[in-house]
This record gives sequence, C-alpha cells and structure tokens, in this order.
Amino acid sequence: MSEENDSISVKKGDIWKYSTFVLIALVIVGGFFVLSNNSPTNNAVNTGNAGATAGAASDLSIITENPSLFPSLGPENAKHVVLEFSDFQCPYCGMASGLPSWTSQYVSQYGDLIGSAGKVQEMAEKGEVRFIYVSMSFLGQESVYAAQAGLCANKQGKFWEMHDEIFKASTGPQENDGRYSKENLKNIAKKVSGLDTGKFNSCLDNDETLSDVQQAASIAGQFASGTPTFYVDGRQVSASWTQLSSLLN
Repeated sequence: MSEENDSISVKKGDIWKYSTFVLIALVIVGGFFVLSNNSPTNNAVNTGNAGATAGAASDLSIITENPSLFPSLGPENAKHVVLEFSDFQCPYCGMASGLPSWTSQYVSQYGDLIGSAGKVQEMAEKGEVRFIYVSMSFLGQESVYAAQAGLCANKQGKFWEMHDEIFKASTGPQENDGRYSKENLKNIAKKVSGLDTGKFNSCLDNDETLSDVQQAASIAGQFASGTPTFYVDGRQVSASWTQLSSLLN
C-alpha cells in the first residue's frame, strides 16, 4: 500500500502505535479499515476492540492505585473509571484531546475521535467519572521530556493544567522537531497558573521524574501497544466518542 501522504507525515515504523481509534462511518468491528488518500496515513489501521465490552475486565489496580505515576481527575468513587494510554507527541492523541488548533482541519476525517478524551476530561471535572492519564512516552526523546514535564507539574498538583498546555502547544503532527525540548517545556509551564516554575524547572533539568516516566511506560506496555488506547471500567474500548459516551452516560 502506498506510503504517500498529503497531510500528516507518520513514519511507517510508527503506524502500529497509532491504532485503536474508530471512524464510525467506516467501522468494521474486530477488523481493519483503510483510510482515505488524504488522511494521516494510507496504511491499514487496526480498530482495536471497537464496540467490544464483553468478557472479564482487566485488573488495572497497578495503575488506578498509583496517582504519582498516573495522574487522576475526578472522584475516586466515581461510577466509571476511564484510562487513556497516550503520548503527548502522538497526533491521534492530540486529536482526541481536541486541544491543538490544527486538529480542526481533520474534523471531516476523524470527527468522532477529535475531542473524545477532552469530553471525558470535562466529565471528570464535573465529578461524573474518574479519568486517569497513562503516559506511554514511546515516540522519541521529546515524548519522554513531555511526560517528565507532566509529572513535574503533578508534584505540585498541576498535572492536568500542564497536560492541557502541552497539547495546546502542538503546532502539527510532526514528532521530535524541538517543540517539546526542555527549554520549550519550561516556557509552556509559564502558562500554568499557580505553578512554581523554579521548582518545576529544577525538576525537569535534574530529571527528577525520569525514572517515574520509565516505570509508567513499562507498566503501560502491559495493557496497550498503541495510542490512544482507552479502557472503561477495566475493558478496552475504541477511542470514538460515540462508544465512550454510550458507556459513560
């Protein structure tokens, strides 16, 4: 299949990382679909467990009970617990967040993905669900730096604010282009209200959260091989808002 790309450039070796989202009009449950010629990639994309909620739930307690590695938003006793396995550089994760300005260009292609994670986050902020961010940081050094920055902010109770600013700072789907260098992440952190940037900068410069990021990625790899991957109440589901909302409402 052709590797030519009219819009978003994704390395062939990374295609498998961007699995697990669904375009509702093209869903083939349990199988594969081929995206159109003007999509991020012309290769086949695995839809993952689209629509499948049957079977035993996975034991995710190693994640759900470790907020220092996996920041959580929403009440601990919420009716539903949603996990998002993500990478700050993953273009589909950016789409799911709905935060980068460039994602609006792809509404016609990925409408049911765009903003899906953002809507879950909004539900968590309202106390309707518990939402946990699971960093995989596997797309290169800048993914690691961004994940470190997130956990440095988490030390001050500012993970979600930093999470939003990191995604907002994305200028396109390219990877490791300097956007998430440590210096740029320090500048991004200045936009987080109430964050002690001196402590944050020291944390990032001294790699204080590097071992945590590595541990988080190792644990995440036990449950997901691509991003974004979602679990609802222990069961893996697709990243489409149609399915997520059907399970959460």
